[in-house]
Amino acid sequence: MSFYRWLILPLGILPVEKAMACLSDADIEILGQMSYTHKASSTWEIEGQNPYRTNNGYNDLAIKYSNHCDLSDDKLKLNIGLYGLVYAPYQDTGKFEEDDKQVKLLLDQFNLSYSVSDTVNVDVGKIKNKNGLIYLKSPSDLLSNYYAGFKPTQIYDPALKSAYQESFWGIVVAQDTDNYSLSLTASPQLTHVDQRYISSTNWSALERSNTNDRYLLKYTDHRFDQHTPSLSVLLGSSKSIALSDSYNITQQLTFNAELALHQKQQWRHLSESNVEKLQNYIFPEELYRIKNKKGIELALGMQYTSDRFSQFGLEYYYQSEGYSRKQRRSQTNLIHFLNQKTNYVPLDKAFDSYKYLMASEIYNISSKGNLQGKHYINGYASISAAEQKSFKPYFVMNMSDKSLTTGMTYSQSLNIKQKQLEVYTGVYASLGKKNSEFGMFGKTVGSYVGFNYHF
Repeated sequence: MSFYRWLILPLGILPVEKAMACLSDADIEILGQMSYTHKASSTWEIEGQNPYRTNNGYNDLAIKYSNHCDLSDDKLKLNIGLYGLVYAPYQDTGKFEEDDKQVKLLLDQFNLSYSVSDTVNVDVGKIKNKNGLIYLKSPSDLLSNYYAGFKPTQIYDPALKSAYQESFWGIVVAQDTDNYSLSLTASPQLTHVDQRYISSTNWSALERSNTNDRYLLKYTDHRFDQHTPSLSVLLGSSKSIALSDSYNITQQLTFNAELALHQKQQWRHLSESNVEKLQNYIFPEELYRIKNKKGIELALGMQYTSDRFSQFGLEYYYQSEGYSRKQRRSQTNLIHFLNQKTNYVPLDKAFDSYKYLMASEIYNISSKGNLQGKHYINGYASISAAEQKSFKPYFVMNMSDKSLTTGMTYSQSLNIKQKQLEVYTGVYASLGKKNSEFGMFGKTVGSYVGFNYHF
């Protein structure tokens, strides 16, 4: 924790008057949304009942404050990004959907940025992670963190998509030239997770961002006409190396490729030995763990941009550590085992506790942006239309179990008294068998309507 205090120490020695003056010159947005969700019954039971509400609606509201304060003649800047979130369900949520809080304050950015020279910059504080080239999951994204929003609901406006992923406390030293970009990122371990049996949405912000030592060196070469190759090396609690390239086949057609090699597993897997113990009524402290097992990730994508700036993309993703059919069947069989009614109250409660643990562990895999299968195909589009309208359909399919998540958002921008208002509506669905990745918690369909107002 001493490093954490050292990180925020510079904020106490800023030129106060200048800082206060620029805080009022900020970007402020209000986002509001109403949504409805229908979820079919699933394999899971808690106290003999479905742990999800079959039909429910939610009201969501968010306020965004962001600012980039110039504190010293373009040499020193203070970057602030802050979100206030609140939601209210129409009915009580199910056992697996409960949040500790219905009001949250998300600190998306809070860092000092110092320009050492025209090409070298140093950032210290709470920093946003930069995404890779692949829309679904980028193997070269070696600094991903956990989801920070609410568990049963989220605002589907694209402006909040990146803010929901917790940013990290650390230091970034970067050099950008015409020929190359080079950066060194340090994100130290500042705490550890004690409560694996609850979802990441109920962890502290620090638990979602800084539970491992991570030191990332990244180099990107800009000297090629059609290619932009990049190399990333991660050291610390886990070691990885990633290669990526963006190849401009034409001005409108781009091919993206990313490959990563990992020293150990990237997410916690169901332990076969602990499953066997539990089924023999020996009760282990945990059911999921990370093994020191080497792995590989590969992602390939094509993206086409039309003359009217509409985008169309198709991607393939593979990970060697994804569950096999046998492993997924083992997980489903364990759920059935824990669902049995013994009529011995202490044992039934113990079984329910293990199901809470399993559901949280599975949720936290996706909360960090990970997938559980081996092979995926993903398609997306952003179709621009007249009068500032856009359509954004997408789908993701697990090619092993044929489960699918899909949806579409329609949005339109309006100018009202020189203020920017965006309204949007959309639908989504998660479909698949009860033992599949996207159908495990019940087939789901939902709809939403919302707005984003810029002051």
